[in-house]
Amino acid sequence: MIDRQARDKLAEEIRHFVVGFTDNFEFDDAVSNIDTKDRGVQEVCHAMWFTYDDLRRHKLAGSLALTEAQMAIVKRAIVFLKSDCEYRWPKWSICYKIVRPLLWLVSIGILTKRLDRHFHGNGDEDLWPFFCRSDYEDALRFSHYLTERSASTAIQPMSDGDVTPLKL
Repeated sequence: MIDRQARDKLAEEIRHFVVGFTDNFEFDDAVSNIDTKDRGVQEVCHAMWFTYDDLRRHKLAGSLALTEAQMAIVKRAIVFLKSDCEYRWPKWSICYKIVRPLLWLVSIGILTKRLDRHFHGNGDEDLWPFFCRSDYEDALRFSHYLTERSASTAIQPMSDGDVTPLKL
């Protein structure tokens, strides 16, 4: 199920937060008001929680700026939200979420790595929240949101399939 209104709202709030228009408290307030059954929105929103400190007010700048790896995930998330791709990653059972840390300790990560692959199905983890490369490439190819005419904070795809922010 795709909730276009919720996806558009989350994409804009992420963009505003990443480029410094809003701080973490403003971002958190804005996204907490998004009520949807779209798993893509829910999962991207959950993943964004790991990009900021929720105990003190700040912007994503200086020592709190996103790393290149985090920025790559955020860019893909925005592209995903602006696409019409369904979120296809399997839902982890609550039991596994609870037991996973203990399994990791007991097996030094070996067992959890295997189980994670099982629960992830055949998805390409390097393309999350997209499930497969063809979905990602289609979203890049057909997105009108990612054009030079977009606002100066738009995300622009590069020829090799990666995305990079436009110069402000």
